[in-house]
Amino acid sequence: MGFHLAFTDIKSEPEVVEPEPEVWVMDESLALYLEQFEHNFEEGLNANLIPGAAVAIVKDGRVVLQKGFGVKEKGKGEEVDEHTVFRLGSVSKGFASVLTGVFVEEGVVSWNMPVSHYVEQFKLNNPDQTDRVQIRHLLSHTSGLPRHAYTNLVEDGLSLNRIIPRLEQVPLIAKEGEQLAYQNAAYSTIEKVLEVQTNADFNTLLDEKLFEPLAMDHSSASYDSIRSSGNTALPHVYYSRSRGHVPTSISKKYYNAVSSGGINASASDMGRWLLLLTGHYPDVISEETLEEIYDPLATINNRRFSRYWDGVNKSHYGMGWRVLDNHGQKIVYHGGYVNGYRSEIAFSPDDGVGICILINTHSSYPLTVIPDFFNHFKSNSSEVISE
Repeated sequence: MGFHLAFTDIKSEPEVVEPEPEVWVMDESLALYLEQFEHNFEEGLNANLIPGAAVAIVKDGRVVLQKGFGVKEKGKGEEVDEHTVFRLGSVSKGFASVLTGVFVEEGVVSWNMPVSHYVEQFKLNNPDQTDRVQIRHLLSHTSGLPRHAYTNLVEDGLSLNRIIPRLEQVPLIAKEGEQLAYQNAAYSTIEKVLEVQTNADFNTLLDEKLFEPLAMDHSSASYDSIRSSGNTALPHVYYSRSRGHVPTSISKKYYNAVSSGGINASASDMGRWLLLLTGHYPDVISEETLEEIYDPLATINNRRFSRYWDGVNKSHYGMGWRVLDNHGQKIVYHGGYVNGYRSEIAFSPDDGVGICILINTHSSYPLTVIPDFFNHFKSNSSEVISE
């Protein structure tokens, strides 16, 4: 007796062939420009006796350059790389406004809500003005307080819990929203607003809402973290004509007011930060909210930029950001200086291009580089349009 074996065909799932990732090839003209930029930038560092620096450049949603230059400490051979940590100084202010924007989108806070609604200790010399000053005024330096009110107390290391109640003693110079007067102590009240509403520490909020989602792996907001990073550029101060800039120690200044000057980061971190600022992390914060942050709310009545940037004689301030008009090109910008570190960041939201420069001494050199950078891309984009 024979056996007939019947086999039923088993249909297997079709094999899914993943498409090859798109290979991005840098445009030849961009590659040539970046090569020339590096050469010129390094020459400028040497001419200005700057020990070390790092640069991040983004264009069209990509980091096209992140690189270190020079050394972490003058007289020693350890070189700066793209992951070397610098202090950002007042470039930290933009992190505070964007973090606030994240919580505005979540409905935790509102731009238009009075600050005193969230922080009872926040009081101004005029009780009526206390009731009217909104988060929007706080972040645009238009609360009515005089310039740098109690910055000395921030630099003396007092906690915000001790500084904020003292703001009530300061005579006001204007009605809210009418006059820009740059702040550190009052600006940092935003930390307490967010802490009250989330029941979390401000530094934890930075980590959870910005640093971790953006994989800003070398960023932090404390003295201990920069001291223990293992890859830190030491600050330098000018000593004398013969010795030039000499290394100094990292101080604890502004780690008590992180939103005004206490963030640490590398060029690789700042490249990712620039991508967010130019709208490429919509899952973290929307372009619409970013546009609101960059909306010019107050006029800056000085011509400091005209020394470096031909034609930019007037500037404005949004929330945590300066806003410049470069012959029709909107530039969002901020600079920072703290403890022998200098940082500059600028980007054009419309053109999708941005740059961040970090150096480990005080020098205006970065601000001389940035105008040429934007004028290059502006002139190139104008040529394309005219064709």
